[in-house]
Amino acid sequence: MTNLATPSPEELADRRRTLKRQRRIRNLQHLWRIAAITGLAVSTIWLIRNPFWLLLRDQQQVIIDGNEMLSDDAIYQVLALEYPQRIFDIEPEQLVERLRTEAPVAYAQVNRQLFPPRVEITLQERIPVAVTVPSRPLADNPPTPMHQPGLLDSEGYWIAQSAVVGLDQDFALPTLKVRGFHVRYRSQWSQLYETLQSSPVEIQEIDLRSPNNLIIQTEVGTIHLGGYDARRLSEQLAILPQLRQLTSDPQAPRVDYVDLANPQVPAVKLAEPPASSPTEP
Repeated sequence: MTNLATPSPEELADRRRTLKRQRRIRNLQHLWRIAAITGLAVSTIWLIRNPFWLLLRDQQQVIIDGNEMLSDDAIYQVLALEYPQRIFDIEPEQLVERLRTEAPVAYAQVNRQLFPPRVEITLQERIPVAVTVPSRPLADNPPTPMHQPGLLDSEGYWIAQSAVVGLDQDFALPTLKVRGFHVRYRSQWSQLYETLQSSPVEIQEIDLRSPNNLIIQTEVGTIHLGGYDARRLSEQLAILPQLRQLTSDPQAPRVDYVDLANPQVPAVKLAEPPASSPTEP
């Protein structure tokens, strides 16, 4: 039979002290956990409600990159952000849609940054390559290339000049003019513009008012190209340098226009001589 030794009073006292010490340690750990959780909750509430967590008071925390044509102020106007505003209340998708529909912007990306709080916007603008000249009386609604002066990019995207606010003062508008542009020409414009860019002579104006006769104003005069044919246009443009002598010779008859509808057989239309005033008897 095993004898169970009775602990001495000293051993019992040591055990009680050990248990008390363990309880104190557990209580302290529990208090530290409560304090840490409470501190984290209070800090989170403070960060949300404190003005530091807002978009602050002005536009300095809206960083814009990639704009060449539009000024920063013009983009701020399109964004129409209110200040102060919590950064979590800003919807990047809405800002992107606003930029693409209300400004000549082909691509936009909006990112919210928390530390420090700010909004970063990256843009790719639709840089205009031509200005459109209205070919009909001006109309207020709706704005169309036929009725309102506008800007045209290389892909055929058109926007009324009245809708483009805040152009950067250092940005120069294109000198190329386009008359008679219509949205139905958008699918053809990109290739047409690219081909005309390769012209050996400068082109100042493109007239699309007649579907059967593409007319261009060049440094060698007015050129009628007939109906637009993408395959034939390069051949027609290659003939233009040969026409310089028609305008460089002051003794030659004044040319009204050159018809290159058939580039193999160019035709020259001479200007009508000015009518002589009748002499008095």
